[in-house]
Amino acid sequence: MGIKEFIPFLKEEQTSVKEKRDELRSCQDKLRMYELILGRYKDIIEQRESKTVTDLKALVKPNDEVVVRKRAEMTEKLRPYLFEQHFLGVAEEAHKFVKSIRTYVLPVDFWLSPKEVLELRGGDPMDKAIFLCSLLIALENLDSYVVAGTNKGIKIAVGFKFNNEWHFLDPVSDQRIKGQKEELVQKWFGDMSRVYEFNDKEYSVLKEANEEEM
Repeated sequence: MGIKEFIPFLKEEQTSVKEKRDELRSCQDKLRMYELILGRYKDIIEQRESKTVTDLKALVKPNDEVVVRKRAEMTEKLRPYLFEQHFLGVAEEAHKFVKSIRTYVLPVDFWLSPKEVLELRGGDPMDKAIFLCSLLIALENLDSYVVAGTNKGIKIAVGFKFNNEWHFLDPVSDQRIKGQKEELVQKWFGDMSRVYEFNDKEYSVLKEANEEEM
């Protein structure tokens, strides 16, 4: 191919690059606009997104359509799924799936439903913990909880009991520990002033700092 024949292809490539650059700039401008809107209405959004104890329990949805579908997908090859025989293995698979999806750090407190977590393939640590807890309960482990500690910030785990032993899982990493519940709470949340747990049925405070400690 001679230079004259090559020039039209070069111009077409240059046009394509320019269009992509313009598209990127447009996306960046939109992102800055969204950040501006979020910053301006942050307090209003967080006020509407604040949750009572009842609201927190309602976030855990083991019977949600997408959770039930994910459970079926993970147990399809087992048939029948036997809790005592298969739960730990499938729970590990569920943990791998949840920690593999993206972890978002949002500028406002905003809760995602299980369906939204799957559609976005991500969520913040609490969203991912709630999804994992919902999935573990759908796998017939009713002793599954979202466990959270607060102290000028928040630390999260998903805890479940199996064969009289407790397991704590990090929804965003490979970290996991097992043992007696009190020991796990101390190891995982030792520097947290308040620790609580919840699932779709229960909410309880595991640790409450007294005024002297605070």
